[in-house]
Amino acid sequence: MRILVGLTSSGWTEKARWALDHHRVAYRYQDYVPLIQEPWLRKQVGPGVKPSVPLLVDPPQPATHGSFAIAKHAEAVGQGSPLFPAAQVDAITAWNDISEHVLDLARAYAMPRMLTNARAQAEMLPKFVPRWLRPVFAPSARLGMRFVVKKHQVADTSPDAIEAAVAPSYEKLRAALGGRPYLLDEAFTYADITTAAMLVLLGPPADRHLPMGPGTREVWTHPGLAARFPDLLAWRDALYDKHRRT
Repeated sequence: MRILVGLTSSGWTEKARWALDHHRVAYRYQDYVPLIQEPWLRKQVGPGVKPSVPLLVDPPQPATHGSFAIAKHAEAVGQGSPLFPAAQVDAITAWNDISEHVLDLARAYAMPRMLTNARAQAEMLPKFVPRWLRPVFAPSARLGMRFVVKKHQVADTSPDAIEAAVAPSYEKLRAALGGRPYLLDEAFTYADITTAAMLVLLGPPADRHLPMGPGTREVWTHPGLAARFPDLLAWRDALYDKHRRT
């Protein structure tokens, strides 16, 4: 059985999971435990490659690293409607580049806030830790978060600076959609998946699609951006209700 290793609250992981589910590719999901699993993660990627999740392990093939590569792999081995129509690959790649940039900024907003939010820290612990023990082990989650912050060189950036940096990308998406249900023509593609993921700062998707604790939801939500782009949030939620398998 294929194994997808990732972080539930990560937009990168969500993009990979959505593509795999869309193409009905069977896999088992495993939450990555920062710091503890780092030596294992390094063994799965090639020399000179920075180890990170999501990572799809599918022996005897080499592990597939990164949400975009995993989505392309899902298209190659899965079934269902294409997410990468040949005529739209360049446009999809361009939108994915924008998404990657915005998700980097979203991480810069959320991670420092997680370091000061005990509830979010408790929610980030592995699922095998009993609920009643989570407050006790929250400091160990904070240690893992500090490792992630250092690994990805996440800078503590003010909410106003994040809003100023992210808003142009959201404005560009709003203009490109023009009120339509899909970003490219009339078909659902990976462009919709990747841009939906970058809207996490408007608030993560509903629990029925992506279960997440209230503390984690709080640290990812940027109130200023949410107030400016309610139409994009409505678009994202409608897209999830129609196309996200649960």
